Amino acid sequence: MNIRGITLKHLRVFTAVARDGSLTQAAERLFITKSAASMALTDLEKLLGQPLFERHRNRLILNSSGERLRPLADELLQRMETIEATLHSEQLNGHLRIGASNTVGNHLLPALVGGFLRQYGCDRPELLVRNTAVLEQRLDRFELDVALVEGRVQNTKLISQPWQTDQMLVIAPPDHPLADNRLHQPAELDCQDWVMREPDSGTRQQFYHLLESALQVWQLAFEINTNEAVINAVAAGLGLGFISHLAARDAIEAERVKVIELDHPTLRQLYTVYHRDKYQGPLLKEFIRFCQHWQH
Repeated sequence: MNIRGITLKHLRVFTAVARDGSLTQAAERLFITKSAASMALTDLEKLLGQPLFERHRNRLILNSSGERLRPLADELLQRMETIEATLHSEQLNGHLRIGASNTVGNHLLPALVGGFLRQYGCDRPELLVRNTAVLEQRLDRFELDVALVEGRVQNTKLISQPWQTDQMLVIAPPDHPLADNRLHQPAELDCQDWVMREPDSGTRQQFYHLLESALQVWQLAFEINTNEAVINAVAAGLGLGFISHLAARDAIEAERVKVIELDHPTLRQLYTVYHRDKYQGPLLKEFIRFCQHWQH
């Protein structure tokens, strides 16, 4: 092993290939030729005295050695970015990759990021809005620095910090007999049809966590992967919906749907999530701190 010969180029190629699983895509990301990327990766593996990827058909998949190297390479590159930013500016410079689950991404993330940029004047971050399961995978692969999600993640390598709270609602068509502004017991929702988000979504997980145990029988009528489509389906009379107040607020105010008031707690916790081995430079640390103190 000859780690003295390892360069930043070696690490940039390694992390790009780890992210994309492809020399071609990694080369395009780094604006170099495929042969240059291949040569850098080969050199790195020779310097370390071991392969870092399994070659499977046309894909490059991290092996156990590559998995161990990935957070270390990510940290070194992040530290170099911090050094460059510190020497060229007194501002918090650098590049953040922020993920958000769908409800958070649509209704909270724009104002949060806008407030952060106005206060710190840093580079615009890369934003990704997906369901919680996808964000968990991206964090695990160091493709995101931090994510804002609607429920706890299952990966033990990820750290979840409580952030905001959000009220979950049962919504119904305006003419539904239970949408009468009176408090109802969850048992009164038995044998109803439901329009639900997809199984990997934070909203669906919260249905299981907050409401399903209080129901004897419920029927899945439709499964849709966006909040707006769920609201439209409920408004069209296709079933009841379980959805965030943030997502349903406009439709409720417009009286397209109504809330079935429940004598049952449906408050959920939102979280900031990051990898336990992720290096936190000044910019990432300040963003996480800003999130914890931000109020919408």
